[in-house]
Amino acid sequence: MLKMLQIEILKLKHSKVLWIAALAPAFVVFQGASNFLRYYDLFTEKGQNIWSQIYTQSVIFYSFLLLPILITLIMSIMGKVENDNGGWKYALTLPVKRKDMYISKFILGSSIVFINILVFIVSVLIAGKMVKAPGPIPYDMIIGQPLLSYIVSFPIMIIIYIISINFSHVGVPLGLGIGLTLPALLVANTKYWIFYPWTYPAMATSGGGLFESSMLIYPFSIILFVIAFVIGLYKFKTKDILS
Repeated sequence: MLKMLQIEILKLKHSKVLWIAALAPAFVVFQGASNFLRYYDLFTEKGQNIWSQIYTQSVIFYSFLLLPILITLIMSIMGKVENDNGGWKYALTLPVKRKDMYISKFILGSSIVFINILVFIVSVLIAGKMVKAPGPIPYDMIIGQPLLSYIVSFPIMIIIYIISINFSHVGVPLGLGIGLTLPALLVANTKYWIFYPWTYPAMATSGGGLFESSMLIYPFSIILFVIAFVIGLYKFKTKDILS
């Protein structure tokens, strides 16, 4: 498995996906901090927590749009590496277990998403220090909520991953992932959001403030992930040729 992970990392050596994963959340936080500074007097006059405001200004766009779209991009690239030039036909003739190939690709993709989450957290902390936010840092919010959003994002990751390795054209997973991301804000305002995984990252970062969240989101997301993962693995192991 470790050897397969090393091979998958080498395949992404010349890809810009790592740069995108690292720079995109930092840019969002920069925009959020800029928006906060634009209305600095208003926030300070009302005595609002500056750390909380910087985080909120950044996380709304990040959790509803950027994170799901980046997940779509990252997982689509994991499949695109093999889909280009009939790479699957060659890869599946190698003396490696299909299970190891399937798992290692997903581990690498989910690890890049995790890096994206960490960059977002660090960027918020840096932004707070740059604007000299007073008071103790609310680590439970700035660190805890994004990490929870990572956990509940696994259904999105596995769905896009399965689509990316089963369709040769990268536009299919990209189009589907982005298309399902756009209505998330509307669905989050309904009682049916629990059935729409694309709302999960935002629900996990809302802290019960913007939307009515529920503890059901965590077992529900895990169950969805396990079911999709097993189905995807079975199909990957039994299909004769992936094109």
